[in-house]
Amino acid sequence: MSVLEKFLSGWHFRTTRPTLTPGTEVDVFLSEFDANNTGVARIGDTVLYVEGASPGHVEKRVRVRITDFDDSGSTGRGEYVETVGESSYTQ
Repeated sequence: MSVLEKFLSGWHFRTTRPTLTPGTEVDVFLSEFDANNTGVARIGDTVLYVEGASPGHVEKRVRVRITDFDDSGSTGRGEYVETVGESSYTQ
């Protein structure tokens, strides 16, 4: 193993289109509330629609249980579980 290979061992690039597995829970910031009364979270280029969230959850960190995910379109649906944090903005 060369010095360069040792140095780069374990390195990998992060993707802007993460894959989400149905049944798992993830913590995300709810960025908006759309016209269909559904919360929207964006994780890189992935869009996650969150059922059960309210307009009061926007700009809060929430836990979401993934219910469906389309890897080819990088979109998914999930259910609101709980609020786990406040806004990422400090005043």
